[in-house]
Amino acid sequence: MDAAIQQECKAYVGRRRVAEDPMPPAPAEKLATILQSGMPADGLPPTWHWVYFTAAVPPADIGHDGHERLGLFLPPAPFQRRMWAAGRIEMHRPLALGLRAQRVSTIEDVSFKTGASGDLCFVTIRHDISQGGQTRITEHQTVVYRDRGLAVSAPRHPDDPVPQGYVVHPDTTLVAYSAVTQNGHRIHWDRDFCRDAEGYPSLVVHGPLMATELCDAMRDGLAPCRFAFRATAPVFDTTLVRLIPGQPGSPRQGRIERSDGETAMTATWEAI
Repeated sequence: MDAAIQQECKAYVGRRRVAEDPMPPAPAEKLATILQSGMPADGLPPTWHWVYFTAAVPPADIGHDGHERLGLFLPPAPFQRRMWAAGRIEMHRPLALGLRAQRVSTIEDVSFKTGASGDLCFVTIRHDISQGGQTRITEHQTVVYRDRGLAVSAPRHPDDPVPQGYVVHPDTTLVAYSAVTQNGHRIHWDRDFCRDAEGYPSLVVHGPLMATELCDAMRDGLAPCRFAFRATAPVFDTTLVRLIPGQPGSPRQGRIERSDGETAMTATWEAI
């Protein structure tokens, strides 16, 4: 990796972006419909805030992949693929609906590594979310950038039966989640882009969507908590997966497992 490019990207450490949201109930209601769950009564569960602070991106600022183009807030890493690889959330208190909230996002770290798939760029973003002058959520988000690798094969055919205990995430779910989160990333809705540009066999399921499903299965109510997750293998709209929330207690270890035995996501939940 060219040293000048690394230096340019690392210069983005310390950049900040501030967003506000009046926190209306509609986005949470839409998410509840997608998750096929009821609306929470006493505030937002951890990870549900991802459907807020979702300002639309002007067309001139949209990159080839449908995301906001690199070099505005996120560093101009010279790679084709980007993905939300991991996250850590500390919920001090649930966010309340109908009360204006502020999110301050800060790039904390930019690092480069070389792995089996080639060069990688990791960007860590800290989000501090407050209401009424008090911090309610502290979050660290890790985004990874990499070049397109070898083509990935799908674990099953779309018309294969779904065995008991497993689920798939159909394209209608992915489109709905992309809409409620204002996520324009084409890997979630454009099959041609997935195959031709990224080397994926089909639409990619959002990591945050699966993290929310796993967190909801693991959490104990809305008490203050920490939740951390890491994506370990891709999931497509044809992929059979099952949620394994682990044994009740704190800390609690959970995972999402594909039908081929690969672990797609690992997670830890603990009360604080």
